[in-house]
Amino acid sequence: MGFAGMPDKGETIKGLVKLSPRPLWGKATETGSAVKSMVSGTDHGVKKLRVLLVEDQPGDAMLVMIALRESTSTHFQVTHAPSLGEALQCLSHQDMDVVLLDLSLPDSSGLDTVTKLLSVAPRMPVVVMTGLDDPLLASRALEVGAQDYLVKSDDPGRTVERAILYAITRMNSQIEREQLSEQLAKEQQRVAEEIAVARTMQFDLLPRPDRLNPVLNRLGLVLYSYFEPCSGIGGDLWGCHDLGDGRLSVTAFDFSGHGIGAALNVFRLHTLIDEQRQHLADPAALLGNLGASLRQLLGRGQFATMFAAVIDCNTEEITWAGAGTPAPLLFRGGRAEFMDSRGIPLGLMPNPQYHTHRTAFPRGSELLIYSDALIEASGKDLTMLGNEGLLDMVEACRGPQGLEVEQLLDNFYTWANPPIEDDLTVIHLQWPVGG
Repeated sequence: MGFAGMPDKGETIKGLVKLSPRPLWGKATETGSAVKSMVSGTDHGVKKLRVLLVEDQPGDAMLVMIALRESTSTHFQVTHAPSLGEALQCLSHQDMDVVLLDLSLPDSSGLDTVTKLLSVAPRMPVVVMTGLDDPLLASRALEVGAQDYLVKSDDPGRTVERAILYAITRMNSQIEREQLSEQLAKEQQRVAEEIAVARTMQFDLLPRPDRLNPVLNRLGLVLYSYFEPCSGIGGDLWGCHDLGDGRLSVTAFDFSGHGIGAALNVFRLHTLIDEQRQHLADPAALLGNLGASLRQLLGRGQFATMFAAVIDCNTEEITWAGAGTPAPLLFRGGRAEFMDSRGIPLGLMPNPQYHTHRTAFPRGSELLIYSDALIEASGKDLTMLGNEGLLDMVEACRGPQGLEVEQLLDNFYTWANPPIEDDLTVIHLQWPVGG
C-alpha cells in the first residue's frame, strides 16, 4: 500500500529527479542485488546515519528519501531494498544503523517480516512502516522487537527522521540494559562463588568430628550442633577444646551484622582464641583478653557477644562467663534454668571485666547454647519467641533420653515466620547417666 496521494507503481514521478545530482535508482550492485542507494545532504558537522529502507513501492520509497534528504541536523545515507530477501543480503554485507521496514513485501508480510529480519540482525533498530493506522498492530510490532511504528502518509516530513532517531536511541538503551544485566549476572555469579568458598572456609573453622569425637567419647559426653548462616556466611561460630584432666572447653560467639563483614570478624576472633589457648580454662580471663584485643581491631559499632564454659567431668562442675549472649539453658535434676550470661560485648570497652560463675554439672545434666536468632525470631502471629516461648518449646521436645534437638529445630522452623534474618547456632551438650 502506498503513501496517500502518490501515483501507482509505474507512473511518472515528475520533478523528483532534480533533487539529486545523480539518478536515484542505480544499477544492481556487484553482488547482483537490486539494492539501490541515495545520500542526503553532506553538510559538515552533522550526524551521519546509514538507513536501510525496505519498501517495494517506488513512490513510497521516494517520499521517505525526500523526507530524509531535507533533514539539516542529520546526514542520512539511504540504501533501498524492494524485498526482504534483498534486505537480508544487504545486512549480511553492509553495516546499517537503522531499518525502515514495510510489512507488505513481495516475499514476506505481517509481523513475521520483523521476526525474520531480527533473526539475522537481532540488535538492529527497526521502524515498522504500514499503511494501516492500527494501534493493536503497533503494539504487537513492538512486542516482537521493533523499536517504533510509522503510519504512511502523504507528508512524512520530520516524522520519519524522529522515528529513526528514537528507534536508534531506544535500541542503544536496550543494548546498554542488556550489557548491564549481563555484567550484573557475571558479578552475582562471581560473588556467589566467593561466598561459597568463604562458607566452606567458615565451616572448616568448626570443630572437626574426627578430632572432637574421641575426646567426647573419652569423657562420656554427647554433643549435637547446628549452624546455619542466614546469608551463606555469617558471624556465628562455636568451638570445643580438650583441656586435659577430664575438662572440656566450650565457646560460642556471635558478631554484630551479617554477611561478609561479620564473617571476616569471625576469622579474626577465631585466630585470637587460638592465641589465647592458655586462658581457655579461665572463662573470665579469656573474655577479658579477647575484648581488649577486639577493641583495637573492630570498627565503630562492631562487637561480638560470647559465652565461654569449662565442663569438668572429674569434679562434676561447670564454670562459665558471658559477654552479653542469650542465657544458655542448663538441665539438671529434671528442671531447666537459665544461666547468667550478662557481660559487656567484646570490642565495646578497652579493658572489660568479666565474672566467672560456677555450679554443679552432675551426670544426667544437659547444656543448651544458642544464638539470639532462636529467641528473637517471630512466629506466624508476628510475636517473638522469647525465653518463655523457648522454655515451652523445649519442654515439648524433651523425652526419656533428654532434649530431642532435631525435633526442637523442626518445631522452631514450623513455628517461625520465614525468612530467619539472622545466623542460627544451636549447641546441645549432654552428660548421660552411665555415659
